[in-house]
Amino acid sequence: MDIRRSLAVTLACVLAGAIAWAQVGRGGAEWLTASGDAQRTSWIRVDGAISVDTLSKPGFELQWKTKVDNQVRQANGLFQGVTANGVTLFVPMSVVAGSSNNIYAFDNDTGYVVWQRHFDVNLPTATAACPGGITAAATRIVTLAPPVFTPRASGPPRGGGYRSLLGEPGEGVPVESRTGGPGRGAAAPGAARNGGTPPAGAPGAARGGQAPAPPPPPARGNQPSVANAGIPGAPDGGGPGSGYGRPSGVVYAVSSDGMLHVLGLPSGKDIQQPARFLPANARWSDAIAVGTMLYTATSGGCGESNASGVWAIDLDSATKPVVSWMTNGGSVVGNVAFTSKGSLIVAVGAGQASAGGYANAIVALDPKTLQVRDWFTQRGTEFVTGPTIFRYKDTEVAAAATKDGRVLLLDTSMLGGGDHTVPLYASRPVLAANARFATEALSTWQEGAITAAAPDPSGTRWLLASIAGRPATDLRAPAANGAITTGGVLALKVDDSTGAIAVEPGWTSTNLTSPATPIIVNGVVFALSTGRAAQTGATAAGRPAVLYAYDGSNGKALWNSQRAMTSPAFERSFWSAMGQVYVGATDGTIYTFGFLDERR
Repeated sequence: MDIRRSLAVTLACVLAGAIAWAQVGRGGAEWLTASGDAQRTSWIRVDGAISVDTLSKPGFELQWKTKVDNQVRQANGLFQGVTANGVTLFVPMSVVAGSSNNIYAFDNDTGYVVWQRHFDVNLPTATAACPGGITAAATRIVTLAPPVFTPRASGPPRGGGYRSLLGEPGEGVPVESRTGGPGRGAAAPGAARNGGTPPAGAPGAARGGQAPAPPPPPARGNQPSVANAGIPGAPDGGGPGSGYGRPSGVVYAVSSDGMLHVLGLPSGKDIQQPARFLPANARWSDAIAVGTMLYTATSGGCGESNASGVWAIDLDSATKPVVSWMTNGGSVVGNVAFTSKGSLIVAVGAGQASAGGYANAIVALDPKTLQVRDWFTQRGTEFVTGPTIFRYKDTEVAAAATKDGRVLLLDTSMLGGGDHTVPLYASRPVLAANARFATEALSTWQEGAITAAAPDPSGTRWLLASIAGRPATDLRAPAANGAITTGGVLALKVDDSTGAIAVEPGWTSTNLTSPATPIIVNGVVFALSTGRAAQTGATAAGRPAVLYAYDGSNGKALWNSQRAMTSPAFERSFWSAMGQVYVGATDGTIYTFGFLDERR
C-alpha cells in the first residue's frame, strides 16, 4: 500500500509539473503589437533559442507552413501577428489579421488554425490609396517597459518564463498581478470628446485640430464594470488571475466598418459588444494598446472621413468614449510610438497645413487627451517613416527618416528646442537620389548584457534601416555583404565620441528586393527580402521571398532560407516570438522558421 501510495503521489507530481510546464507554452518573449513594443523597436532582447551562436550552426530551418483564404486588397494581405504564450494547456498562439476582414489564430508550434474569424462587412472597391478592408495588425496590451525573457541557467531553452514590467524598467509589478479598481481613468458615460486642442497659452495652443468622433454604442448589461475589470476588455468579474482577466486572455482588432472588437484568445469570439472607434472604410495604422487606452492613426482621406490624425478609445469604460486629434495638414506616416514616460509620438508627412495644422513634423501628444505637448518641424524636412524610440545614455531619442535620405534624431523631452526647429542630430543622406526608405523602415537594438528590462548602457546602440534602391555612394560601411542595387538593410551606429550624438555606417546586408523592417532577436538581425516587384495587389508579381540572418554586431552572414518560400511576402507581415520567425506571403501562406521543438 505504501509503495502504491508513493507511486500515486509521484505520478501526480509529475503530471502537475507537466501541466505547469505546458501552461507557459513555448516560453520566451512575446510579440504583443506591431514592431514588438510600445517604442516600435522590432527588438526581442533575449531569446532562449535564437542567438548568434545557435544561428552559426545547423538546425534553424522551416518548421511549418499553413495557407489561409484571405484575399489581397492592393498592397495589403496578411499583417504582423501578435503572440500569446500558453493560451490553453499546450497552445502558444499567433493572431494574424487579414485584409479581407479576417482574423486567424495559429498554433505557433504546428501551424494548426485554432480558430478563424470573419467580419461580415461590405467592402468598397479597392484602390491603391484606399484599399479598404482591414489595413493594419491586431494588438494586445503592451507596457512602457519592454518585456524581457530570461532563460534559465540550465535546462531546455524554452523553460524560462515571460514577464512584463509596468512603468520604468525595474519598477512596478508583473501585469499578471495587476488588479482592477475604481478610478482607473475611465471616462464617465457620455464624456465629451476632445479634439486635441491644447489649453490656452500652452505650446501649440493654436495648432489643435478637431474632428467629430462617431457616437459610442449604448452600454449593454454584459459589459464589464470599471470596478471589476482586471485587464481592459475582460468580462465582468474576470479577475487578473483567471480566464479572460489574464493579459493573455484578449486581443484587440478593428474591422473595416471602424468597430473595435475585443476577442477572447481561446475562441476568437467577441467578449464585449463591438464599439464604434473609427470612420468606416478608413485606412488606419497598426493599433497599439497601452494601459487602458488603444490608439491608431488614420491617413489618406479614405472612407467616411477625409481626416488624417490620431484616435484613442478608452478600453476601461463601458461606453468606450473616443478621443481624436487631426493634423489639419499632412497625413500621419507609419505607426504611433510611445516614450517611457508615456508621451505619444507621431510623424506627419507632406501636406498643406491650415491655420493651426501640422505638416512635415514630429508631434508629441498627451496619451489621455491627445492634446499637443510639443513638436518639431523644419523647412525642407519631409518625414517618410514613423518614429522609433530608444534611450541613448541619459537621453530618450526619437528617430525618423526623411524623403531626402536622412535620419533625424530628436530629444523626446524637447523635440525641436525652443523654436521647435532644431533636431538633436540630422545625418547626411544615406540613400542615393532615386532610393527610398520603407514606411516603417527603422528598428533599433543595443549590444551588451540584459539585466531586468534594461540594456547595458555601455553597449553599442544600432539603428537599422530598410531601403529600396541603392545607398549613397559615399556611405562606406566598414563591413558589407556585396553591392546593394535593388534594396537592402543599412546598419548605423549611434555614437557620441565627437562630443555630440551622431550616426555612422556600420555594415550593410546583401542585395534584397523590397525589404521589410529588420527584426533583431538576441543580437541576430533578421532581414526579409520580400521579393515584391512593386506595391501591387498582384500576388504573382516579384520573386519568392528569402529570409536572412546576420550577426548584428558586425554584419557577418549567418544563415538564409534559400528556396524554402515559393512566393513573395508582405513587408508588413514579418514578426518573431518564442524562438521562431514568421513570414506572411502574398498567396496567404504563413512560413515559420525555428529549431525543432518536441511538439512536432
